[in-house]
Parts: sequence; C-alpha cells; structure tokens
Amino acid sequence: MIHLHSITKTYPDKTLFKDLDLVVKRGSRVGLVGANGSGKTTLLRMIVGEEEADHGQVQINKKISIGYLPQEITTTSQETILHEVLNETPEIAELEIQIEAISAQISSEPDNHALLEKLGRVQAEFERLNGWSIESEAKKVLGGLGFTPEQMKTPLEQFSGGWRMRVALAKLLFKHPDILLLDEPTNHLDLASLIWLETFLKEWSGALVLISHDRTFLDKTINQIFEIDHATIHSYAGNYSKYIAEKALRIEQQRAAYRNQQKLIDETEQFIERFRYKASKATQVQSRVKVLEKLERIAPPEGEQSRISVRIPQPGRSTRIIAEFSGVAKAYGTLEVFRNLNLLIERGQKIGLVGPNGAGKSTLLKMLAQEEPLSGGKLKWGEGVVSGYFAQHQFEALPLEQTLFDLISAENPKWLTTEVRNYLGSFLFSGDTVDKQIKVLSGGEISRLALAKMLANPSHLILLDEPTNHLDMRSRDVVQEAISGFSGSMVCISHDRHFLNAVTNMIIEVDHGTIKIYPGNYEYYIWRKSQQSSETTRSETSVKTTPAAKQASGEYHDRKKQSNRIKKLHKLIQDCEVDISEQDKILQDPAASSEYEKIQAALLEKESLEEKYLELLEELETLQESFK
Repeated sequence: MIHLHSITKTYPDKTLFKDLDLVVKRGSRVGLVGANGSGKTTLLRMIVGEEEADHGQVQINKKISIGYLPQEITTTSQETILHEVLNETPEIAELEIQIEAISAQISSEPDNHALLEKLGRVQAEFERLNGWSIESEAKKVLGGLGFTPEQMKTPLEQFSGGWRMRVALAKLLFKHPDILLLDEPTNHLDLASLIWLETFLKEWSGALVLISHDRTFLDKTINQIFEIDHATIHSYAGNYSKYIAEKALRIEQQRAAYRNQQKLIDETEQFIERFRYKASKATQVQSRVKVLEKLERIAPPEGEQSRISVRIPQPGRSTRIIAEFSGVAKAYGTLEVFRNLNLLIERGQKIGLVGPNGAGKSTLLKMLAQEEPLSGGKLKWGEGVVSGYFAQHQFEALPLEQTLFDLISAENPKWLTTEVRNYLGSFLFSGDTVDKQIKVLSGGEISRLALAKMLANPSHLILLDEPTNHLDMRSRDVVQEAISGFSGSMVCISHDRHFLNAVTNMIIEVDHGTIKIYPGNYEYYIWRKSQQSSETTRSETSVKTTPAAKQASGEYHDRKKQSNRIKKLHKLIQDCEVDISEQDKILQDPAASSEYEKIQAALLEKESLEEKYLELLEELETLQESFK
C-alpha cells in the first residue's frame, strides 16, 4: 500500500534519513521505534504529505484511505463532539437528507413510482453504509475513549487539548480507514481508555503504523517493528518484547563478527609487516594485501546504550504509619467525589491508583499532597514524615532561565560538583547539557528534570501523577529504576502498565467514591479481577476477602515467595562458588604447602562448601520445576 524508496531527509544540524526504504503492506501492524529525534514523526508526516523528502519517492496506492493522528491537535469547533464524529461520514448525512426529502415528496405524490424506486435505491445505499446504526457506532467509540453521554452533547471548544485529542482519535477510528498512522495515541488516555483502544486495535482489520513508548500497548497491538537507527531503518518480526530480544542477539552476532574480522585484519597486517621485505614471501604478501583491499569491513557494533545506574538520596526510617485518611469527604460544589474515605498508608508501601476516568484518583493524590483541601474528615501524618509531589504540569513552575546544574545544586547545596553532575547524568543529562538553561529542553526532558528535582530531596512518601507521560523508552527505564530503588513509600497514578507492574506492591482501585485494595502489583490486580469475575458477586465497598479470595491471594503470595527464594538461591550459589574458589587458592598456594593445619582446614571447608553447593542446586532445580 505504501512504499518509501531511497528517501533522504537532511536538516542543517543532522541527517534524519539516507537512502531509506520502507514498505507497509496491506494488513501490516507496525510499531515504529527509535530514539527521540530519530525521525519517527517526520516519517509519518512524509507519508501524509506534510513533509517532503530531499530525495527519493513516497508511493501510495491511490485507492487506499489514510487516517493520521498527530501528537498535537489545535483545531476546535462549536459542534458537539458527537456531531464532530458523525461529520466524518458526510455521505451518510447527505443520504439521510435525500431520504427525508423524497419521503416528503411521496407523501404528496403517493402513486409516483419513480419516486418510490428512487427512495428504494437511496435507502439501499444508506443501509449499505450502515446508516441506521451510525450514531450508536459513534457513541460506542466515544464511550470507549472515556466520554459520558452528557459530554457527547457538549461543544468541542469546551474541552481541553487532551480531550480534543481523544475526539480526533474517535473520528479516525469511526471512519475505518485502510491504514491508521498513530503518533503517541496513548499520551492523553487514562488506563481504562487505553485498554479499550488496545482491544479495538487488536480487532482492527486494516493496516496500522504506531508510534508509542508504552511497551505493553505495543506488545498487544503490533506484530512487526521498524526501528529507525542512524538514518536508516531495520525491520524485526514480532512484538516489542521479541524485538528487544532479537536486537540483543543481532548486536551480539555483529560484535562477534566484528571481533573475528578485526582479528583476521590484525593477523594479516602482522604477516604483511613481518614478510614485507622478504623476496621469498612476496607472492603471499601481495595476496594478503589484495585480501585487505577487497575486504568489506564490518562496522563496529553500536551496542546498546550504556546502562546508567540511578542513585537517588534515600530517606531515613520513618514511622510505621505514613499517612491516614479518616472519614474523609471531598466535594466540588454539589459534585461529591468521596464520602467517608478511610485509607492507611504504611512504611514501604508502593501504591498504584487505578480506576476509570473521573473516579477521583487525581483528587485523592492531590489531597495527600495537600494541594486540595478536605471537605470533611481528617488527614493525619506520621511524626516527621516528609512528602514530595510530582504533578503532570508541575514542571511549568521550573525557573526556565536557570541551568540544570544550578537547579539541582540548589536542592542539595552540600553536593560537590561531581555529585551534581553524576546525579544529572543518571537522569540522562550529561556533558554540556547540564550547563544549558531549562527553557531549551524538550517537553520530555523538562518532565524528567522535574522528577529529578523532586527526588533530589529525600522524602518518606513520594506522590506521582503520570511520571512517565511523554517520556521515551530509555527515559522511562531511568524513571522506573529510580522509583524501584526508592526505599520510602509511594502513591502513583500511571497508565503505563509495565511501569506500574515494576514499581508497585499494592493496587488501590478508585471507583466513584469507593476504594478497593489489592495486595500485589498490577499483574496481580489484573489476575485477581479476572478471578473475581467468575466468583459470586460481593459488596463493592468491602475490602475484606472471602475464603476463596484468601486462597487466591495465598496462591499468589506462595508464588511470590517461590520467586524470591529462586532469586536468593542464585545469589547463595554465586557466593558459594566464590568461597570454594577462595579455598582452592589456599590449597594451590606453594607457600602454604607445609602448613598442615591450614591445608586440612581448607580441605574440610571446601568439602563442606561443595555439599552446601549441591544442596542449593537441588533446591533451585526443584523450585524452578514447580514454578513452571
């Protein structure tokens, strides 16, 4: 359907593409990945004609329809959002007008067979285009993306940019084009809408090219990866997880091939240098010179970007109770969000807040951050507890004229220059970047910096509202590692399921004034929800578990204990190997050969360690077998 041939695109400061070839076939489901600035968005814009290539051709089948969702939407309208969506099928609206007009004529000319035949033809076309159920289809798409029936009657101009993006997405999905080009469609979606879109795209029969930094979303919606890297494109079959594994294998193969070739080159050059002036070896020397001249050099492997260890200041040990809501109420005028909310947050808990849009997740987080006053009840803090808050738009308050270095240095005045630079480096700000003013950073970089600023001050409780939004894959990895290594407590809202699963040990489902607690990470929450759907309906407000629930929770915790024990066994086995090696050094040391007692002790210790080693191995094998 789409063929980009020998595309070259150059800007004054960089070359985005050089002789790039790309084919999107009918039914393709492509994830477009690459570092920020690699040209992913530019590639989509070139396909729809909003950017031009310097060289090469963009060939598109004229018979196909393309739906394109850019990252930003600026258009607005006084139309209701339902009519905005329905207007995407003007041919149906026109047919509906014709049906009304012909029907009016027939009412005054009931015996006009020509009019009756015309009405039949128009109605047949209307039915072919699914005209009778078109409005219900539009409502279904809008509802899936989080709009209430009341909101569907509201003019588009009354919605914020994020909600307008949802309307733009609804219009695309409603039109059912032959190919969808989606640039970060999940940025403005909550978790429920994201999962709905994921399900919709899984059932999508057309082609799809998707840019997203959500690993789980990519894994569930695409079956091919196009990676833009160093002005060219590499194709991988499978979803994102398979791409990561295959890329690592490809890099290792290239590294091995490069090393082997470098060894061959070194040996050949040494031969040439050694025998260059010996007449008896002249033929062999010339032969090897020609080999080197004709050799197609393997490029050194890029390798994966160096892994950065994120170290953030850790808080001291806090009281067991961090914060407690008692009988809390929250209302905005006549709109009641919470009534009699009771919630205890304890030391070490890493809580993820989930639930439908508008259920009160952000309100709960803001009340904890004391950004929103309580309408009733109490919020009690543990003695000496310090909290930190990261809001989606908190970075707007950063001093844009200040440098990155000065910003972080001011947060921790006792840090040395190297400590400030190392800390910023762990958040992917290195070299001259740390001396730049904040105002020159991209949106994702500013968001990452705002989080780094908050974490520079040790807090017992951190409150995070969508901390990974607008971040690329590597930045998300950094944020995830920082939060995973945080020893305090956390309450977090995120629609990134991979992130939630990695950093939480408790999920709280917020649903219109009520909360339900799930003791485990996001994966456990989803598993438990699926279990509940097959159990007897229980009171929605109860957080106590039935015997069946306790059994299910017990099964989960048993598996978690097994998983932790397996990790521990790997460490114990490694330690045992090191200890055995130490005893071997004593036994092989010539200086100790005459020290009978030392040798005897080493032999006994080694024998004991080897027995322990075998026991650990047996336990590991048994656990791994039962864990499958």
